[in-house]
Amino acid sequence: MIKYFIGFLIGCLFWIVLLSYVDAPEYRVYDCGMAEWHPDIPNDVKEECRKRRYQDWKPKNENTI
Repeated sequence: MIKYFIGFLIGCLFWIVLLSYVDAPEYRVYDCGMAEWHPDIPNDVKEECRKRRYQDWKPKNENTI
């Protein structure tokens, strides 16, 4: 019984050490409502927010002119 417990602990420690060396992808989420005025938001994100806002705005306002 004790050797199973020791094996389990060694296995857990192995996975902890192994996973600490794996780089997880970094994700950033930006709020498009702040994109125009916030200085920390990159220009690529600002352009994408403008495109998305236009795509949302276009169908709503196509027939109003």
